[in-house]
This record gives sequence, structure tokens and C-alpha cells, in this order.
Amino acid sequence: MNKIKIRKPIVLLLIPILAITVLLIIFGFVFQKSEDEKQQGLTPIFDVSTKGTIAYVAYYKGKAGIYLKHAEETFDNPVLQLDTKQSILDIVFTPDGSSLAFVSANKDVQSRLESSVHLLSLQTLTSEKLFTDLALLTELAFDPQNEDVLFYLRAGTFENYSPIASAHPHEFDLYSYQISDQLRQQFTELSKYSMRSLTISPDGKMAYVQMPDDAHVETAEDTFEMKQRVFQIPLDAPDDLSVVSNNDWEKDIYDFVIMPDRHSMIFQSVSQTGAEGIYEYELFYYDWDNDEEKQLTYLKQHTSHPMISPQNGKVYFMVDKQFGKRKADYQLYQMDADGENLESIPLNLENH
Repeated sequence: MNKIKIRKPIVLLLIPILAITVLLIIFGFVFQKSEDEKQQGLTPIFDVSTKGTIAYVAYYKGKAGIYLKHAEETFDNPVLQLDTKQSILDIVFTPDGSSLAFVSANKDVQSRLESSVHLLSLQTLTSEKLFTDLALLTELAFDPQNEDVLFYLRAGTFENYSPIASAHPHEFDLYSYQISDQLRQQFTELSKYSMRSLTISPDGKMAYVQMPDDAHVETAEDTFEMKQRVFQIPLDAPDDLSVVSNNDWEKDIYDFVIMPDRHSMIFQSVSQTGAEGIYEYELFYYDWDNDEEKQLTYLKQHTSHPMISPQNGKVYFMVDKQFGKRKADYQLYQMDADGENLESIPLNLENH
């Protein structure tokens, strides 16, 4: 039987190729980034203080951080930064603007459903943990009349309600936490499929939330006709909740903010479908006393998270310039309450 002989030059050529391949594999394992480490850039989470300071959440190399912008000055470094395994779900200034409350949670919420609420002093840049809950606390809001009371939305589960749907927080209710006495109070027992845009009235007597209007849902067909609306919840009688958004509005309402007069709102809804078949979300105005509506933005993108500045009455909001694409590109905007004088707010995002 003839033996196959491998020529020596071929062997010499194969050895370095094999060595390089092994090295590349090793370097790949050493330097590969996890999904947690890949997160980068601005998120839609922000707040504006009574002093006009803007606080916003951005990721840098997978680390969630809270950044500040005072007037024309934006600080490069975060006032607080978490590790790559943690996320920040919401932030809110105290009524006097001296501190920030924020919610942290595991990015992998399905492995451990847990949230912690912290209070960050903007004078000392130190934070204290107020409490931890085995649930997702998705939004925060202080009582404008009592900064010792912090309201929050609590989701008891994180799951997919159907095999074709992705997992989301569900089983929502409204709670509060009294900081000095460490007391928690549950206001609703709705276990809603979703709940968002928590707002407390200036007098601290009313809560406003967006959630499904499912009071008359009895069949699966009814579910398809159900709309997302804005409800007001009297805090001294939470069972007497009622719809304040326009019942004749044919589309779902999502993010919103109640105007200081407490008789009107600015809300997010679908305006139309773009040329690529992607929904275009805009901001609208609604006066429920006079039943008047007006479209405020015409950006043809994804406009969301409206907020009224307590300092100058301007409307702040986020726009996703890449909505429907693989990676979001958020930018912060401001305008007058009537939709005039629209302008973007520059943020230094080079390092985050």
C-alpha cells in the first residue's frame, strides 16, 4: 500500500496558520462584549427640575448613568453610574430640585424580578437605598405638596401573555412610599395589563395614568376594540377613577402630561403610517373642558415622553430618529405649549 507523504513546505505553512487561528479564537473569547456591555447612548428617561436642571439617563459601554445639564452647561461625567448588569428604569427630581429618586433593576429581569428605589443627593452626590421590592417599579412621581411621599407604578409580573408576544411587565397597580416612616400604601387593586405616564396633580389629590379602558371587555373580540386612555384616580377614593381623555379619539393614547390648569393635556398618539409602513407618533393637545384638540408636532418620527418644565412652562420631549430600526437614536427637544418655537436641546453624548 502506498503511503501519502505530506511535503515539508506544506507542513511548515500549515503550522503558522493553525497557530494564528487558535490565537484569534482566544482573543475572541477574551475581548468579546456581552449584550449588557454593548448598550450605548441616550435613553428616553429624563426629568426637569424646578431650577431648570435636566437629568437624563444614558449608557456608556453598557453602564447606565445619570447625567446633568445646567442651563447651557452639560457635564461629561455621570453623577451616578451602575455596573453593566443593572439598568435605570426611571428618575424624578424632588419638588425642591435638591435630590433625584431613581429605580434600579437587573437587566435580566426574567432571572430575578427585583427593583430598588434610591435617593441621590445632588449636593453630596451620595445615594441611599430607600427600599427593594420583588417586582418591577417602572415609574416614580413625588407628591408636589409633600416630598416625603413618593408614588410609583408596580408591575407584579414580567411575562408574555401569548407565545408570539415578547415578555413585558404586567399586573400593574399604583402605590406610594413615605420616606420618613418607610411606609408603603397600595391605592389600586386593578392588576392592569399595562399602566404608564404616572402624574400627580399640583395639589397632591389626584393621580393620572394611562392604561387600557377595559371596563366593558367581556369577549376576545372586545379586546381588539379596547383603547388605551388617560384616567384620573382620586387618591382619597381610588375606586372612583374616570377617563379624562377624549372617548371619541379613535387611536390609542400612550405617554401624556397634564397641563398646570388641570383641564387639558398633551399626549402621544399615532398620527399616520409613513412611507415605509412604520407608524409616526406625534404629540397632540386636548382640552377636556372645551373638547378641543390640536396636533402639536409634525416630525414624522417617534415623538414621546412629554414633560412640562416647572421653571418656564416649556414642553420637553424625546424623539427617536431611528424608530423602527435596529438601534434607537434619541434626541431631546423643547417647544412652547402651543407647539411653537420647536428646537432641539444639545447634549454632550461623546462619552456616553
